Amino acid sequence: MIVLDANVTVMALASPTAPGDSARAAMLADDAWIAPAHMPLEVLRTLRKAVLDDRLTTDDADTAFQALIAMQIEYVGTDVVLLQTVWAMRHNISVYDAAYLAVAAMYGAALVTFDARLARAAEHARPDIRVNLL
Repeated sequence: MIVLDANVTVMALASPTAPGDSARAAMLADDAWIAPAHMPLEVLRTLRKAVLDDRLTTDDADTAFQALIAMQIEYVGTDVVLLQTVWAMRHNISVYDAAYLAVAAMYGAALVTFDARLARAAEHARPDIRVNLL
């Protein structure tokens, strides 16, 4: 099982570049995907911004959106345990990033990310969490 962050998901769905290939390879290596419930909203925000900035066509964004909603991702809702875990990390990391780490900790899953800053923060805040930095 792996925790997908929003950036990895966007790259896997919408990027024909080497980072997109890396994201797709990481996802194909483990098809049990999990993420905090806010992750798809981050993906949609990023797709929208890419279209507005002319970095992605509307058709490609629509295709990525359709792929996102077809994916078999288990979304973890906000409950007391998640909130407590996120709050405990508030001094080291944003609450949104902490949610990815909290889900990884709760499920004993590795976090897959491109975010080196998040990977470094995980080392300090939660050294028990495996991070796969792409």
